[in-house]
Amino acid sequence: MLVHQFPYLVKQAWGSLQSKPAFVAGIVTTLGLTLGALLTVLTLAYIMLVKPLPYPQQEQLYTLEHQLIDKDGKIDSRAFTYPNLMHFYRSQQAFSQAALIYYDADVLASSPKHPTLSQAFVTPEWFSLLDAKMALGRGFEQTEAVNSHHPVAVLGYDTWQKEFSQAPDILNKKVTFSGTSYRIIGVLGKGFQEPELLDTGMKSQVFLPWDFNSISESERKKWGNDDGLLNVLAKLPADKNPEQVSQALTGLLNSTWQENVAGYGFFNGWGIKIRLHSLKSVILADSEQSIYLLLAGLIALVLIAITNITNLFISRTAEQQHNLAIHAAVGASKSQLFAVLLMQTGLLMLMAIVLALVLATFGFALLQHMLNHVFPRVDELAINAFTLGSALLLTVSLALFFARISTHMLNYRQLNNRLQGSGKGSGVQVPGKIRNTLIIIQITIVTSLVLACLVLFKNALNTINQASGFDTDNIAFMVLALPPSGNKAAERANQVQALRRQLLALPQVEDISQSLAPMAFSTRALTAKVSNERYSVKAKDIDHKYFSLINQPLIEGSYFSAADIKDGNDVMIVNDVFARQLAPHSSSLGLTLNGSAIVGVVKGIKLPGENEIPPRFYFPTSPARNMMLIKHLPGQELTREQIVAVLSQVSGQFKLFSLSTLNERRQSRLFSQYTTAVTSGGLSLLTLLLAAIGLYGIISVGTQMRRLEIGTRLAVGAKRKDIILLIFKDNAFSVLLGIVTGLISLLLMVLTFNEFLAPYISWQLLPVLFVTLALICVISWCACYLPLRRYLNQAVALSLKASP
Repeated sequence: MLVHQFPYLVKQAWGSLQSKPAFVAGIVTTLGLTLGALLTVLTLAYIMLVKPLPYPQQEQLYTLEHQLIDKDGKIDSRAFTYPNLMHFYRSQQAFSQAALIYYDADVLASSPKHPTLSQAFVTPEWFSLLDAKMALGRGFEQTEAVNSHHPVAVLGYDTWQKEFSQAPDILNKKVTFSGTSYRIIGVLGKGFQEPELLDTGMKSQVFLPWDFNSISESERKKWGNDDGLLNVLAKLPADKNPEQVSQALTGLLNSTWQENVAGYGFFNGWGIKIRLHSLKSVILADSEQSIYLLLAGLIALVLIAITNITNLFISRTAEQQHNLAIHAAVGASKSQLFAVLLMQTGLLMLMAIVLALVLATFGFALLQHMLNHVFPRVDELAINAFTLGSALLLTVSLALFFARISTHMLNYRQLNNRLQGSGKGSGVQVPGKIRNTLIIIQITIVTSLVLACLVLFKNALNTINQASGFDTDNIAFMVLALPPSGNKAAERANQVQALRRQLLALPQVEDISQSLAPMAFSTRALTAKVSNERYSVKAKDIDHKYFSLINQPLIEGSYFSAADIKDGNDVMIVNDVFARQLAPHSSSLGLTLNGSAIVGVVKGIKLPGENEIPPRFYFPTSPARNMMLIKHLPGQELTREQIVAVLSQVSGQFKLFSLSTLNERRQSRLFSQYTTAVTSGGLSLLTLLLAAIGLYGIISVGTQMRRLEIGTRLAVGAKRKDIILLIFKDNAFSVLLGIVTGLISLLLMVLTFNEFLAPYISWQLLPVLFVTLALICVISWCACYLPLRRYLNQAVALSLKASP
């Protein structure tokens, strides 16, 4: 029968909703916004955690971790050395296929704009393992295998579009990097998703054969020098156990490595261990916890929205009791009344979910643009079957829930007799238990969510604002693309020094240091001359201007001199952390490590995003170093065009590889902290806003139902403060119970996920707790007082009138 009445029910429900535009707008907007955010993150979670990778037999794809274990059994590094990687490639028999990858970047010298492109040097297996579809041409084949030295290139689809304007004759063109011309043989397909092995959001713009990677001939022979840009992607047959393969490869690579480092005393007692990681786990990295936290926060936000909307439906049902009484009087059953209410909630949920899907589409674009370096696989975000299925499930579930809540309030017998009783009594009841439950739910979610968000916000803000110990304002960092290797070192040094003089002559330049950026360090092995103690320490090469330019304080000794740089003297400077490690009870000046004497001790710097200062040392750079820190006058930054103009005056062989400010590099390192601060802060404010609206709505309904009682109390002489205290006391228990429940929920979370949450827990969180509780108390007080003002300020006679 209800099926035949469907058109009538739709028409009637639509007409009823049209008479309440504010009610409709409130529900559709609130649910549309919150469900849109939820669908966005749900789809991201599905793609990251559930959806298979877009590669054939993706469950059989693995990467290798090459662990260098020191004499104490600790992991010193997790990267391959070049000769051990090649030994693996030539000798392994466990994998059906294995591809080598080396990530780099270089200036495209064949383009007039000289853009810097990210590169991936790969072996042919890379294309077949990932089933890389081509828009044009082909990928690498055996003619481009290791030791073939066949200079060809494959472009990424975006590179073809942006750098070559999607030229149809692209396969007839060449690209030139570092003096070598590569014939373009293919363009990857538009929809190809490159696995993010090196870093989240990483995309290679051009693919070149393995033989042409930029590792020097000397480094290719060093068994002790690891390189984090070296990677392996391999396919393991389904019948082989990853753990057993790890053990076999450990034996194979460790024995060969031990033979080749036997003459180096530093590596006595060290070893190699190989671990296999599934490709999906490598791509996911540490993002799993972040997506769960974000998902939990949005679910809590949706629950707050649902409790708010539940209260709106309670009020709406009370308003509709006359129409519902007419339905009951003409014979409508309980199920038919449920159908009437369900049609209204269904239409509202349908409008809300359409808005949510539109907002989710914008959310996908926002994530792809803003957070592609935070969450992996965001390029795959789009409205898909999972998104639509989730939207359908949410629509049906919420429509049924709100219709059931509204029906639960109806007293069918009183409703049926309402018209016959001249309107006396009411067929709609709003039990106090429902109101108290809604308050408890609101406060529980607000307490736990706001406190958690404020903790994340505080920690992120502390990391962002922590003192680093060096200056970043008004300093740029420039990297030059090196000319072909045929250029002699002495000639290159002269050209670099000429460039330095030309840059110093610019009116906006204050000083220059020929050094790495303060954020960049590599690991070096050191052995103390006297004690023979071995150290693995972070290091960098700098010139005599470095410390004064970035304002890093000297504690004792001296900085490098210009002669140290010019003559390449065997000296070093250590930070105070390393100095204390070398000489806990005396000065470290004069100690010798690897033949270099310590001449100075500087105060350690804390790099952006780091919690501790590790031991570090500094050694003199080469006069031919291709990196410079340029300090300019405030508000007078150097542009890329200005530097290119100076380069062209000095030498046509130099190209500008990159130019950035230290502040930009600092912000890049703190990107995840900025994201956490914005997300947690915004979520806290939105939660408090929705909670304030919801509590006001819930308590105002209860206050409205007690208007006669309030009017009577005022009529017999009750004071305003007594009425306010009465309303607050009636709701205080629910508020207090909600706070306790929220704190217990947080405590259970801390106990369950102690390993992850432990870094966030300390006594310093007490102020955050007090602030959270204070905000909740203020919101609760306002929610009690504001609805009451109407009855306190109006004439008592109006409160004593019958409800309209």
